[in-house]
Amino acid sequence: MTEAGRCLDCGYVLFGLPAGRCPECGRGFDPDLPHTYSTKPPFVRWRFWLPGFLLAAGGGAILYIALILLSGWGAAVTVAAPFAIGAAIGYRCRVRTFVLVLLSIAATCIVILTLFTLSFVGIFCGLVLMGVALGPVLIGAAIGAFLRMGLKRSQFDQRWYLPMLILVVCVGTLGLVERLTHRPHAIESVVTSVNIPAPVGKAWNAVMFYEEVRHRPPWLLRLGLPKPLYTHGSTRRIGDIKTCVYSKGHLTKRVTEYSLDHRLAFDVIEQDRIENHSVRLTQGSFDFTSIGPEQTRVDLTTSYEPKLGPRWIWRPAEELAIHSMHRHILEGMRQKATAAP
Repeated sequence: MTEAGRCLDCGYVLFGLPAGRCPECGRGFDPDLPHTYSTKPPFVRWRFWLPGFLLAAGGGAILYIALILLSGWGAAVTVAAPFAIGAAIGYRCRVRTFVLVLLSIAATCIVILTLFTLSFVGIFCGLVLMGVALGPVLIGAAIGAFLRMGLKRSQFDQRWYLPMLILVVCVGTLGLVERLTHRPHAIESVVTSVNIPAPVGKAWNAVMFYEEVRHRPPWLLRLGLPKPLYTHGSTRRIGDIKTCVYSKGHLTKRVTEYSLDHRLAFDVIEQDRIENHSVRLTQGSFDFTSIGPEQTRVDLTTSYEPKLGPRWIWRPAEELAIHSMHRHILEGMRQKATAAP
């Protein structure tokens, strides 16, 4: 054996060893019989997917950050950027379809985790973005793979980088257009109503904020929002201020309307590290309507300025989260109003 022969099974270097068995896997070989060993360099499978995966995950995180700083949360961030990540994986990773899907999901998770670590998204916003982005990522991966197969036998000598460069330029151009045409989103309101089996006076005395509810919140709130700790302040007259403290950040509310047994309204005058990149809370209210001696309808309203677009993608997730919080608060009020004295 005059060359660095390798075991046919495991690739162990056999140069200088006498005839026998591979020290690594036990396969027999003989230096005088070339068919019992190989002189070809080992096949390194990771070269077919790891560089493309790192390009998609690392470049995708940089692309997301640049677009958020450039144009905010619009179609470029929500749809175009994940499509570009998927296209990079499909175009640069030569693997089977199943592995391509796994790489697409892994790259999306890495990008979202990076944005969360750098405080560009909160927990709830990050989870929703992950779900929204998976569709464009997988579509991009499929298109990238088809493009790679179509160009691999061509004579186009710039095919390894030019399509990806063009894609990044297109995404960046979309972000620039969104920046130049950006308009603040209109204030939106979400209302949740519930009937409490108690007189209106008891229902009124049971008013509480999310941070004051004692029973366990649903999984969506536990997973998506910081843990509420305590409140301080009052809501007994117009102008009163109550601060709600969380494990991360706080909200400060000022009473703007106080009509006994009818309406309590407030403005949110400070929002610190509570989904600041997603929404700006503006105001809220509790409205009470007596519908019988032992029945009271309570309408809980939250108004906010959304920061995420396109609105048709993000609005359902926002409404789901707010309705979930409303129902949690109203259930706490029902328990308090119907509890034995």
